[in-house]
Amino acid sequence: MLSVDNQGQLQQLRPGDRVKYHGVQWRVKNYSNYVDPKGYETTEWLLYSEGGAEYYLLREFDPQNPEGLVRWYLAEKIDNPRIYQPKSSQSLTSSLWIDIQNHKTPYPELRSLNRNYYFESQTEGTYEGKAADTSRMTWDYWDEPHQWNLAIEAWSSGELEVYSTKVVNPKEFSELKKGGLIISLSPELIIESILACCFLVGGILMIIFG
Repeated sequence: MLSVDNQGQLQQLRPGDRVKYHGVQWRVKNYSNYVDPKGYETTEWLLYSEGGAEYYLLREFDPQNPEGLVRWYLAEKIDNPRIYQPKSSQSLTSSLWIDIQNHKTPYPELRSLNRNYYFESQTEGTYEGKAADTSRMTWDYWDEPHQWNLAIEAWSSGELEVYSTKVVNPKEFSELKKGGLIISLSPELIIESILACCFLVGGILMIIFG
């Protein structure tokens, strides 16, 4: 598991920075932070590659999660999502924004993207981005192995956004490029860099003082 310090470096990503994931360089396009009144917090980085792919790197802080306070995810926004009840062929997508905003009891099970998802939680809070702060309400669903998440977000602006998300390990992100400098997220490389600097300083001192 990645150390707290190294996770802290990932948290410092801002627009224009780069990070490597599974051998691919990703640039940070946008950064935002979301907090609800109960202390649940989500930090989001919109990543894009030279090939045009876009994903969200998410850091979730959940004070009510018994398995650990912080979890990391990689999410993809689903265009034209189709969401069904398990035994129905009629899509619910067009009515979900009203259902969520009106605090309707969430559907216990939904089907989308060839998976069945089960309701786990709902959140409501303020989303802080580049523009003025807005609010959103979210229904969160998970598949049975708890590896894939379906997040249905109803925004106060009237938009409904749906994301397919998978659990990721922070140690899969190998390096951070910030301000023209590459900051390794590997503890071994950090130690090697420190030792190299010590040898360099020692050599300079030996030359000066003979």
